[in-house]
Amino acid sequence: MLDKYNQAIQKYFEKWYKLLETRSNKQFFAQLQPTAIGWKVADRTEYNTLLTELHDSSDMIVEKWMNGRWIAKVHLKDTELDHDMQIIKIMERRPGSSDAVGLDHIDFYDPSRVDLTAVLNDEKDIRWSQESNDVMADYEWLSVWFADTEAKLKHYTVLGIIGAELDELERQIIHAATKR
Repeated sequence: MLDKYNQAIQKYFEKWYKLLETRSNKQFFAQLQPTAIGWKVADRTEYNTLLTELHDSSDMIVEKWMNGRWIAKVHLKDTELDHDMQIIKIMERRPGSSDAVGLDHIDFYDPSRVDLTAVLNDEKDIRWSQESNDVMADYEWLSVWFADTEAKLKHYTVLGIIGAELDELERQIIHAATKR
């Protein structure tokens, strides 16, 4: 069942390794840890089909309505994707989008905690931008585009965002309850 994901991951890493060969700071890029894949789907039907397919292989699924679409974070329980990844983010296309479906990006955790902007500024021929979500503005990342794909470089994992979102929701509920 995970074959389609692993095949896409293998193709992605062929491109990633070619990018790494041309970097001036090879050590930095080599130490980045892939943590999750972002898998884009065309519509709600495909989204629900993939969630159903992954349900028995997972021990946690968290869904979030964001930017006019559903996004699910699926943690695999007894298996891993290639490169030791355990998380699949299933994302509906944004409304009105015609983005390609399938593997959209891979999240990379930076264990060195260096200034990512400084590292990427030193890489003169790389296309990147600093991004954030209006939902969780404190969680910024740097997107690197190469060979028709994307890497999201982060100092956290998607699980950290889930925890922060749940903490904020709990704070709001407790605050509302104390006003009654």
